[in-house]
Amino acid sequence: MMFHEFSHRHTPCTVNGLPEAVILSRGSSGSSQFGRESDYIGRFAPESTVLPGALIETGETFLVCSLRPTPDRDKYCGMVKTNMIVKVQRYRQQYDENVNPIGDPEFLDIETEVETFLRYVTGQLRQEEPGLLPTSTHLIRLQNTIDVRRPSDPSLLGPDRIVLNGRGYQVDAIDDIQFPGLYQIQLSEDLR
Repeated sequence: MMFHEFSHRHTPCTVNGLPEAVILSRGSSGSSQFGRESDYIGRFAPESTVLPGALIETGETFLVCSLRPTPDRDKYCGMVKTNMIVKVQRYRQQYDENVNPIGDPEFLDIETEVETFLRYVTGQLRQEEPGLLPTSTHLIRLQNTIDVRRPSDPSLLGPDRIVLNGRGYQVDAIDDIQFPGLYQIQLSEDLR
């Protein structure tokens, strides 16, 4: 089927803020890494600007995890429905005009209102994702345009923090390979 032949099924949407249309359907793979509830397929026109990592808004919000062209050159995207809005915070020291530290270092908001797909780390998820750290409590996926840094970044005083429902979690690992255009981040309890 070609995208343009099914205009009656088009849903208005934005792709990274730009107006387009999509044909949305539920993902069907039961053993999907996303689970059935959050797994969607989006079909976009050949001229669409959609790319892996794009943020799609239809009234609901999705992240594009994969893209492959169909024989008709439509853009067939595996998407995940976002389920949490978070904040990214960075541990920073404030300084006065003479570069003297003011008070103790504190967490400052770097990014707010970030749409993400969050999963709790369970025994089953540990089997599906063998690279999980023993301390990881959450696995979160967000666009790689968000300013969140690897714990090894030498410019950081300490690892970045992601705030979920008012609680801070420490960024322990960032995978930018598994889903092009997206970061998959492992979080642990932040004890700072």
